[in-house]
Amino acid sequence: MAIGTDDAIWKFGTQDVVDDTSTSSVANNVFSVLADVITNWTNDDNALFGSAALELQFATMPTVGNIGLYARLMNITPGNLDENIPLTAGYAPNYVGTFSIDFNVANATNFVTTIQTFDMPGMELDQAIEWYIKNQETAQTISANWNLWITPKTPGPAA
Repeated sequence: MAIGTDDAIWKFGTQDVVDDTSTSSVANNVFSVLADVITNWTNDDNALFGSAALELQFATMPTVGNIGLYARLMNITPGNLDENIPLTAGYAPNYVGTFSIDFNVANATNFVTTIQTFDMPGMELDQAIEWYIKNQETAQTISANWNLWITPKTPGPAA
């Protein structure tokens, strides 16, 4: 089937790494920390949606749980106030989606998991966002040096 002119298709922005170059481990039921994020990422395409890819490993593979993706909005008021940093299991700024875990991967083996489409959070044009992950109910620790990528995307007409 051919896609006709002006039919809606996905248009993708540039995939960006949104973690620091050497991330720390993430214990069970804990968020990643400020030192692990890139603090200058913006949705400069003003995309309506996004997708995410996470590369990680566990020293001991879990048999339960998943990994949550969260967004902290920056500069959300005229005084450039930011949302709070997610520090505890009880505070989650903007839940974006869930990464599934392939429980059949061998211990200490990098694997990639994705969130195909999520609503891009935002309060303004060119929204600045810090991205955090949360190790949710795995009873294991995510090893250091995990990587997170965000890709802005939006529907638009085919050329």
